[in-house]
Amino acid sequence: MVETFVFSSESVFLNEESQTTAAQFLDYLKRRKQRIGMVFTDQQSMNQILLAHDLAEYFDFSINGEAGRQVAHGLLDFLKDELQQGKVYFISDSLPQLQEAESLGFVPIYVNDDCYKEGVPCRAYEDYKQLHLAIIADRFEELI
Repeated sequence: MVETFVFSSESVFLNEESQTTAAQFLDYLKRRKQRIGMVFTDQQSMNQILLAHDLAEYFDFSINGEAGRQVAHGLLDFLKDELQQGKVYFISDSLPQLQEAESLGFVPIYVNDDCYKEGVPCRAYEDYKQLHLAIIADRFEELI
């Protein structure tokens, strides 16, 4: 089953330390033929970073975010069919953004070092390494 993973937080790609674990996770998803997308607020800067660190090849699509919106309308239009099937994961470090994403049909995933605080209403991980391991564990359980 092909799933779509949308990264909505640019901060992981701006942090040199996080880029390695994110790249490993992206590589895992790409080898399993999953669709990978990114929502950018600054397309030009992010393109430079992704190209400089050889991360651009992992993304199947990117969409510009919209000022004042938690989730870009363009993303909703682009993923309309996948959202109806419940196959789109929305990964962010913003709880308000994830709450809106969930109300629009995305499966929210919170990645932030404060993921253990009370009131986190969805799957939450401290970093991309934890998320990567959780996805592997989920896939393994599906095989059993």
